[in-house]
Amino acid sequence: MVLLLRALTVVCLTVGFACHAALKTVSVITLPDYAPFGFLDNGDTHVVRVAPGEDSPVFKGFAWDVVRESFHEMGYTVELWVVPWARALTYLDNGRVDLIFPVSISEERLKIYRYSKEYVNTVYYRIYVLKEQPIEWDSLATFDGKTIAQMRGFNYGAKWAQATDIKKYDVGEIFQGFEMLKSKRVHGFAGYEGVWDIVLQQHNLENEIVKLPMFDSNKEFIAASYGNPMAKKLLKQFDLGRQRITENGTMTRIKHKWSAVLSEQVEAPVQRN
Repeated sequence: MVLLLRALTVVCLTVGFACHAALKTVSVITLPDYAPFGFLDNGDTHVVRVAPGEDSPVFKGFAWDVVRESFHEMGYTVELWVVPWARALTYLDNGRVDLIFPVSISEERLKIYRYSKEYVNTVYYRIYVLKEQPIEWDSLATFDGKTIAQMRGFNYGAKWAQATDIKKYDVGEIFQGFEMLKSKRVHGFAGYEGVWDIVLQQHNLENEIVKLPMFDSNKEFIAASYGNPMAKKLLKQFDLGRQRITENGTMTRIKHKWSAVLSEQVEAPVQRN
């Protein structure tokens, strides 16, 4: 009888641990076309549950590797949602998902989102211009009075926000900005190095368009809506996981994996702009 009770206890404990593990899930959302930080092989939507040790079959990227490995390190199954950015923000705001990544900090965003302390990736801001243009670069003031394309809804840091003498023209897609530059409808296109470079390569524009020196940089994080009661806990879990993968060498392996298209060796300061 004693042995039977012990056996039943072991079974109950095993089932209990399994149920607890199954319940330890975090939902994260991101955009489909942000290579090399995150991108779909095809299409613009994707939803998948990724248990520790697993990966999405079609979504890849440096930021995704960091987020996935950080939560897996803490024993979480990651429910990954990939949708266009505007929809991703809507899903986050209405509580359909827990967290969004990667997102930089701005004064407006701080009013509605909590951020992780640990960063996901770094972005470097540059102005892209036609190779044939005679540009004597000094600073953003070089383009005072001129029209520069920018991606609608993207954060370009404090220096860009303060450059009020530049005429800023919103575009909805990166390639649209390059098309406007090629047709000389704008004098330049403000971009994220790496992300913009990949689009240039995809459209064979590397010999026609060049980038000027970096004018600013920023870090991107995971964020949660203030209305999410689990926000603080989940963000802390990411922070702990991110610290652990840095200590155990996983972060070094991720950087090496993406080193051909992205440099994460330079530490950029966190800007709350």
